[in-house]
Amino acid sequence: MPLEILLVGYPRIVVKDTSINAVCYGAQLMLPGVLRYESNIELGQVIVLMSTKGEAVALAIAHMTTSTIATCDHGIVARTKRVILDRDIYEKKWKLGPFAKKKADLKEQGKLDKYGRMTDSTPEAWKLLFGDDAQAGSAVKDVAKKVGKSVEKTGEVPEGPGTTEKKRSRKNSAVEDTEAKKEKKDKKREERKESQGC
Repeated sequence: MPLEILLVGYPRIVVKDTSINAVCYGAQLMLPGVLRYESNIELGQVIVLMSTKGEAVALAIAHMTTSTIATCDHGIVARTKRVILDRDIYEKKWKLGPFAKKKADLKEQGKLDKYGRMTDSTPEAWKLLFGDDAQAGSAVKDVAKKVGKSVEKTGEVPEGPGTTEKKRSRKNSAVEDTEAKKEKKDKKREERKESQGC
């Protein structure tokens, strides 16, 4: 009798062949790796991850219901609890994406260290995309300053393509709210200073 006979009572998710080896190494199942799924999956329920050949890959805890799997396009479907299938039966398919290849190229060129961390010679685009918080923060601040200056000059949020009256009024009311909050904070600071001075 095959092992899968024991797991017939659990809801099943059929996993793509390209994702099976990653799950066998303990990775959680992400939505792009799902091929088919049953209709009675609930949040926190124990489920069986199956291959297209009917092999039990792993037992997992569901992080999405059936309706969520049907409507979403990204996210964690299930966290692996117990791996059943042996490793390396299916081909390794991770680190073959465009960003992983670019990262490997940057490591070879010496623009990232051997652990993939940024150095002084790392390109600016890579720093903005992947975690140089100081630079990303300064870029966001620069954009915010530009928008803020245009708001101060005109009193209205600049229009982009496709903005409607409702969107503009919402943005303008949001700007007014932030200004009111700043004024309240300033008043509180002044009151504190006066009370400390007395």
